[in-house]
Amino acid sequence: MQFNDRTIVITGGTSGIGQCLARTLRDRRNEVIVLGRAGERLDRMAEEGFATVPCDLGDPSSIENAAHQLAQRWSRVDVLFNNAGVQYNYDLTSEVLPVGRIHREIDIDLSGQILFTQLMLPLLSRSDTAMIVNTTSGLGAYPKADGLVYSAAKAGMRSFTVGLRNVLRSTSIRVLELIPPVTDTGMTAGRDEQKMDPQAFVDITLPQLERERKIATTGQLRFFLLLTRSIPGLARRILEGK
Repeated sequence: MQFNDRTIVITGGTSGIGQCLARTLRDRRNEVIVLGRAGERLDRMAEEGFATVPCDLGDPSSIENAAHQLAQRWSRVDVLFNNAGVQYNYDLTSEVLPVGRIHREIDIDLSGQILFTQLMLPLLSRSDTAMIVNTTSGLGAYPKADGLVYSAAKAGMRSFTVGLRNVLRSTSIRVLELIPPVTDTGMTAGRDEQKMDPQAFVDITLPQLERERKIATTGQLRFFLLLTRSIPGLARRILEGK
């Protein structure tokens, strides 16, 4: 699939990788619809000329309202980027657990995206050639100690991606996975580690998605994914910086 003259929906499109995707794809003559929580960031994207729809993936009613607005305003969707995500770091062995954050992390990173995808299938099925791109994480292949809930949610999204691909294999909808490395976004603010520029990541992976590679990522992360399957102990040491 060539990303030109398409109708594209991007969740989490107001910052980071999603924002870079939105701007890059609009420059290629696509109609890009940005979804995000209502607020200044979404307003700024509207000021840039993007179509916007408010959507909080942690709230099922907000998801349903967003899907309804999309169905009312557009006759079809060619590409859906499930890109929204949050990550909270905490110690699960602590006596005091942030229960609300745990639920919200799972809702936004997994269950909300599953619900939104299901609601988008009718619009996607109206496209002759449609695509769903799920942003996951290398932590979905091998978890890190202070991000266990995020890792578990991303592992769930990886499984959902493979399963949905199988379910839709006889349709016109392709299901792909986008796996970024540690990227310089709001989610990673304050981390003292090497980060990739989000625009550079988009530039590297969009051609892979156009070629319909099942997993679009960097060469280094592709090697890490191989290690998680073949030498998991080495993958753990890499995550721990040893």
